[in-house]
Amino acid sequence: MKKWQMILLGIVFLVSILGWKAEPLMLAFFANQIEKTSIDERVALIKNDVEIRLPTKGTAPFPVVLQFHGCAGVRPEFQHQWADVATEAGYAAIIVDSMSPRGYSRQKALDIVCSGKALIGQERAGDVLAAIKIVENDPRLDETKIIAAGWSHGAWSLMDYLTLDMKTRFPAGIKEATPAAALKGAIVFYPYCGRGSRSRFDQWKQDLPVLALIAGEDTIVNADECISYFQGRQKKRDGTELVVYPGAEHVFDDPFLEPDYIHWYNEEYFNDAKTRYRRFLDTLSNNANQGVAP
Repeated sequence: MKKWQMILLGIVFLVSILGWKAEPLMLAFFANQIEKTSIDERVALIKNDVEIRLPTKGTAPFPVVLQFHGCAGVRPEFQHQWADVATEAGYAAIIVDSMSPRGYSRQKALDIVCSGKALIGQERAGDVLAAIKIVENDPRLDETKIIAAGWSHGAWSLMDYLTLDMKTRFPAGIKEATPAAALKGAIVFYPYCGRGSRSRFDQWKQDLPVLALIAGEDTIVNADECISYFQGRQKKRDGTELVVYPGAEHVFDDPFLEPDYIHWYNEEYFNDAKTRYRRFLDTLSNNANQGVAP
C-alpha cells in the first residue's frame, strides 16, 4: 500500500471514530464549561423551591414521587393534577422547581432553556440527584421507595441522570457526591431523545421499571427517536411499558394550556395516562409491600 493511501485510510478511520464519539465529546466539553459545585450546594440552591405534598392517609415514612417539569418551568395547576394522583395512591409528591432558584422567569426559560442554550439535561440531572438527597434527609419520606416522573425537558434530565453512576461520573456542574438512593421506577412523558441526550450513547446505570408515554405527532420533540429508544429497551429487558398516543401533540395531558394551544390537550389520552400512572404506582407499591424486587 502506498504512503498516500495509508494516510487517507488513517484519515477515514479517524473521522469515523470521531464521528461516533463526537456527541459525548461535545457534551463533555459543555460540562467542563459549567461552574462546579458540591451536591450540598445544589441541594441548598433548589430546596426552598421544592413543594412537598403529603398523602392524607397512611403513616410516614411515605413512598415518594419526584416530579420534574418541562423546560418553561413549573405550572402549579398542571403539576398539582399529577401530584393528586400520587397522593391518592399513598405517595408523597415532590414538585421540583428548577427555574425559580436560577432566576429564570417563564419567558427567560422559554428563550434559553427550551432552545437548548442553558441547563441542558446533563446539567439539570444534578437537580434529580439533589431532590433524592432532600428525600434522604426528610424523616417523613421513604428513601427506599422513590419513583421519578418527568415531563419533556424534565424527562430528558431524568434519563440523563440514569446514565450516570455517581462514582466516576456525576451530573454536569457537580464536582462530587456521595452515593444516592436508587430509584424504584421512572415515568417519562414525551421526553427529548435527540442529539445532546446521553441515553443515545450511554447505558442507564439503574435497571428499573419504566413507563414511557409518547405523543405520536409531537411537533416539539422527535417522537420517533424516543419510540425507537424504548422499543430497544423492551427487547433487552422486561419492565418497560411504552405507550404511543396516535395523533397526540406535546403536552397532550395539559388542560390548562393557553387558548392558542388548548387544542393540543386530549382528554381521552389524558385520562388513559392517569390510569396508567396510577397503576404504575400501585404495582410498585404492592411489589414493595410484598417484598418483590421491582
